[in-house]
Amino acid sequence: MTEKLQQGDRLPELNLKLVDAEELNLPRGMSSRYLTLLFFRGAW
Repeated sequence: MTEKLQQGDRLPELNLKLVDAEELNLPRGMSSRYLTLLFFRGAW
């Protein structure tokens, strides 16, 4: 299992598929130094 991020850790590279079929690459796709991420699973 991967270790949890701790305060001050760098965000690992992630490629996320968005609802509109676009892709977002993190952290390269960030528009600023600070970011809050919210992952919402929704209803299945």
